[in-house]
Amino acid sequence: MSNADKVEVMDFLINVLKDHEKSLDTLISRTEDILKDNLNTQQKVQNAPKLKIELKNWVDFCDRALNSELVCFDLIDNKFYCDVITETKVYQYTEETPEVTLELENNNNIVLSGLEMSNLEERTSLLNGKLSIGLELNAKKFKNTGDKHKIQYSLDALYTKNWLSRELSINRDFIVQGNISL
Repeated sequence: MSNADKVEVMDFLINVLKDHEKSLDTLISRTEDILKDNLNTQQKVQNAPKLKIELKNWVDFCDRALNSELVCFDLIDNKFYCDVITETKVYQYTEETPEVTLELENNNNIVLSGLEMSNLEERTSLLNGKLSIGLELNAKKFKNTGDKHKIQYSLDALYTKNWLSRELSINRDFIVQGNISL
């Protein structure tokens, strides 16, 4: 092999090694970025919000919900809860469900604003409620206390997720039914 051929082979090997060095530098840079992102995520989880703020106004709550990481909602003991987790705080909005009490008349019928309903279980859709913020509730059952009947409500999880997604401008994948414990 001539000297010119040897120089050509050496140049080829040097160029291949340079290309591999560039590829390795790119891979190392990407790995460092991934590790940094993973570390930031772990720090966010470890530094979970410790401050919980209860808001009385739904509009204020919606304003604070922008860029939130997670929204939790539930209906417990006739009270609607909605929590929003941000990087540093948890905001909570609560609202009591409407209180509707029906009284039994002497002829064992229940009358609601002139509407006679002899079989309550079949007519619960007429008694569905709505919170002041506009979220619709389903009449679930009647709690009997003597001659009075109190309507208890439930939430449709899918409807509530979609409703909150529209109201808070948050993807419904970040909205779950449940509650937050601090």
